[in-house]
Amino acid sequence: MRPVVYEIKRSLTNRFSIVLIIAIIGLSALISYEGGVSSTSHLARTGTTNLISGYYVSGNSVNLITYFYDQNGNPVSDVSARVTMNGTSYQGTVTSPGTLQFNFIAPLKDRIDHSTSVYITLNYTYASSFRLRTSTNTSMTLNIVNVKYSGLDVITGITDPTNSSNLGFLLFYVGPSGNHTAPSVEVNLATVASGVFSTTYVWQHEYSSFSHVSVFPSLGTNAINKTYGLYIKSGVSSTVLFKAPIGPLSLYKPYTTSTVESSFFSIESALLVIFIPLLAVFMAYFTYGKDRVQGVLETVIKRPITKGGAIRSRFLANSVVVASSIIAAVVISDLISFRYFHIFMPLSFVLEVSWAYSIVGISFLAIAYLFSHLLKSPGALLGSLIGVFMIFGLFWSVIFDVIVSVFSIPSGTTYYITLQVLFDYANPAGYASLFQLFITHSLGGGLGSFGTSQSINPGSFGVTPILLLVSAVLWIGIPFALAQELAVKRD
Repeated sequence: MRPVVYEIKRSLTNRFSIVLIIAIIGLSALISYEGGVSSTSHLARTGTTNLISGYYVSGNSVNLITYFYDQNGNPVSDVSARVTMNGTSYQGTVTSPGTLQFNFIAPLKDRIDHSTSVYITLNYTYASSFRLRTSTNTSMTLNIVNVKYSGLDVITGITDPTNSSNLGFLLFYVGPSGNHTAPSVEVNLATVASGVFSTTYVWQHEYSSFSHVSVFPSLGTNAINKTYGLYIKSGVSSTVLFKAPIGPLSLYKPYTTSTVESSFFSIESALLVIFIPLLAVFMAYFTYGKDRVQGVLETVIKRPITKGGAIRSRFLANSVVVASSIIAAVVISDLISFRYFHIFMPLSFVLEVSWAYSIVGISFLAIAYLFSHLLKSPGALLGSLIGVFMIFGLFWSVIFDVIVSVFSIPSGTTYYITLQVLFDYANPAGYASLFQLFITHSLGGGLGSFGTSQSINPGSFGVTPILLLVSAVLWIGIPFALAQELAVKRD
């Protein structure tokens, strides 16, 4: 087995590394999940399966049509449902995605009064978040004697997946027996102002029997804080369905790839910039530093290997594990976010943030390797590495705040921003903040957030691709080159 492959396996099987890797990936997933369920784009129906039912009567046969849908009005197919009437259970038949049809025999007409209705209980289970099964019951009454079919139903409060509006609505139609074409419907959405309605939006929809359609009006930011009424008129009768009020609309903000990127920086960057250096210093200690200061190799290498080869193989193995952990955390976080917002982070952005946080982690690895050749005991080495992590990972922003306070440098000024950028360059963990500034052109979020978010030109303050690359090379190259030099010529 090649030394690098062996060392990667050893790095992955270290118990402390396993705990931190699981923590990094697990916490990233949890943060994405919490961000999804608490977002204004993911409203009351989040994580649940809803239903709307209609029916038609043919002789003594009742056909119940049930449509299962999510918060966006999309069909939910992974549903198991049964209907119970008078103690008899009926299994549904799937007629289209999310739609089940139940057929059962109603009581004979001569045995019931014309005012008598049929009482039905529908039991269904569905898969919720993370594939957990949820079971629920719903009861309904069908007046099958006086009303032969349910006709048009309207469900309001459907969430638009492209923004945080809940003004969408679902139209569901079940016509009479043998009629497979639903009437055209006219949908008018109007503002409510002193009881006066002004129609401004009209849609025409042709759809077949036992079908549904979701409508998401394009209202824009002018709709904020307004309340709407909904008129729906059937094309074959004078019946007008009226749904009001709808709203008031509290927020209408499109969820774009830019929003996803900003959300990542504001929520997950603080997690990664703490746990990645922690993983790096402890992995370096347990897989290299501890062996070095004790003067032993924990494992026996069958093939001859030089001192330089040993340190390079272990450093490369540790670097691969750190980078892989970051990539896994970012990808899993993106998948969970997509579950709620239906937008993936661009591949270029995933690669960029993976690069930035990998540089942070590998820089701390290089520093830990250098300290392993400067100290003589395991206790001194471990204490020093924890100190490095505490200073650069936790207290650097406190030092900055003290300096700007002592010298009375106002937040947001040119001197303030310049000093902040210099502090980030002087800190291996600050590389993530510099990269964020370069991508977003915004000062705020991540480790480098020492004030309110502020739009600036990164190039004006020395944050350029060349300088970022030079910073990465220096933070990794210098400590590791010194460590390798000491390993080869002194130890």
